[in-house]
Amino acid sequence: MSGGDEDRGDGAEIDLEPLKLQPRRPVPAGWAIAVQTLATLTVIFFASQLFVHQLDAIGPMLGLPAAVTALLLSPVATELPEIMNAVIWVRQGKTSLALANISGAMMIQATVPSGLGLLFTPWKFDHALIWSGAMTMVAIVYLLATLRSHRLTPVRLALTGVLYLVFAAGLVVIL
Repeated sequence: MSGGDEDRGDGAEIDLEPLKLQPRRPVPAGWAIAVQTLATLTVIFFASQLFVHQLDAIGPMLGLPAAVTALLLSPVATELPEIMNAVIWVRQGKTSLALANISGAMMIQATVPSGLGLLFTPWKFDHALIWSGAMTMVAIVYLLATLRSHRLTPVRLALTGVLYLVFAAGLVVIL
């Protein structure tokens, strides 16, 4: 490695918060890690079930199909925390960490829920889904071009949120 590569600002050396079950131990016990992880996963599971049931209720109240309601509201609930973390990390100069976090979250979002949705729900490949895919591709191309030109800043990252507004406006026109 050439000089200066050791401190790239990519999050390789991150101070983690202590475990909630053993906050005073520098290295928590394995059982405490397992219990806290399982408890967190349990909360996430039940919260996601509540979220899905609320989407089922909100869709008809808004007069929208379930797929459109999910396309509009799910990204806000699931990705907004990831975006906020990314903006904070980009401001701290940790662009690699920010992009890895978003990429990982998007990979999971694009594979697991989509696969389950395709298997267990009657999806119709309509104009709303085509619009969703097109806007996703626009966001990806914008972010890749910005990253490759080394011009990624918190403001440019936050501007991708405007694409969500364009997406929502397009859905209004389509529907």
